[in-house]
Amino acid sequence: MQGKAPQSVITDGDPTMRLAIQSVFSEAHNRLCAWHLLRNATSNIYDPRFTQLFRHCMLADMEIDEFEAHWASMIHECGVGEVEWVKDLYAKKYAWATAYIRGRFFAGVRTTSRCESLHAKLGKFVESRYGVLEFVTNFQRCVDFLRDNEDELGFRSWYGTPILQTEFVKLEKSGCTKFTREMFGRFRETLKRCVRVRISEINEIVHPHVYTIQKYQRPNMTWQVRREPISNSFNCTCMRMESFGIPCAHIVAVCVRLNLGKLPESLVLRRCSKTAKIHPKNENIEHYTTDRSVTYRTRLGAFSQLCKRLAWVACMSDDDFKVYSNKLLSDAVLLEIKYGLRPGNNDHATATENGLKDPVHVRTKGTGWCSQPDASATKKKRKCSSCGKLGH
Repeated sequence: MQGKAPQSVITDGDPTMRLAIQSVFSEAHNRLCAWHLLRNATSNIYDPRFTQLFRHCMLADMEIDEFEAHWASMIHECGVGEVEWVKDLYAKKYAWATAYIRGRFFAGVRTTSRCESLHAKLGKFVESRYGVLEFVTNFQRCVDFLRDNEDELGFRSWYGTPILQTEFVKLEKSGCTKFTREMFGRFRETLKRCVRVRISEINEIVHPHVYTIQKYQRPNMTWQVRREPISNSFNCTCMRMESFGIPCAHIVAVCVRLNLGKLPESLVLRRCSKTAKIHPKNENIEHYTTDRSVTYRTRLGAFSQLCKRLAWVACMSDDDFKVYSNKLLSDAVLLEIKYGLRPGNNDHATATENGLKDPVHVRTKGTGWCSQPDASATKKKRKCSSCGKLGH
């Protein structure tokens, strides 16, 4: 991670881990796993209705006032206001309620299932009885499997064109060209919800411009979207963009109001775009020159992504494939000679320049096909070795 600390951590609520995270990653926000909380709710409160209502309070994307109203209604309906576990759970609401976590980036992840899924995939390739050599070999097979899946999803994002479903054709098409396939599906749902809100007030005199958004038939629910006209950057008081990484319905409504034909670059996170791995960040590589092996691995990873980008387009035609293959091969030979990895007077460079030809044809050993008996010819009869006659 090049010394970069995580911003968000999801745990199962272990107190020792919580203290360790506060000590080591003091700036990270510790979130409790939703799956473990639902399991604890089932074991502590033997009421399916409570589990259902608690799940809604925990996972629903609502405002703080809505959360407090739903929580009070749930406590009154289930009659669990005096249960110590419920009181302790409410005191930790900043670690599990979506309404209070808003503004902390979790990319939509609420459970530790990503870690458990990786463990399950690794378990298909690695067993406890393996030695070191078998472990390394099968671990590499697992990594290759995961990378193949990632390349397949990247291919579908680049070369697949989903069907447009909204009336905002240009914005939807712009999101399709910028977001990955999965993130575009989430953005399209946001684009559909933007018709549920309306802009009740516009103030373009102040800097940045302020747009007041109001929910349909609910005038008490308002949000403010601020837009910087020079950089064309947006931020909303709901902070859903900072939490999930995609623009909220309020920002999209302002984009529709401004009649924008394409999605601004400030609303597309690099990690959610198709070009997340095509344009590697090389500006920080030269800062890590103390350890040459680390610098080499960082450069190798960045250069591999550039080669992958070239391969996608160079393999589309046979002529381009031959031209760039010969060019890369000749450049590789020159660099190998430069760094002493290959002797200068070698035959490979000459063969590369002149091209490979067929070997000289020579006659093979053996009787050859000319001396083989013809199947259509009559079979020669054997003669007696004593008298020299046929027939006996």
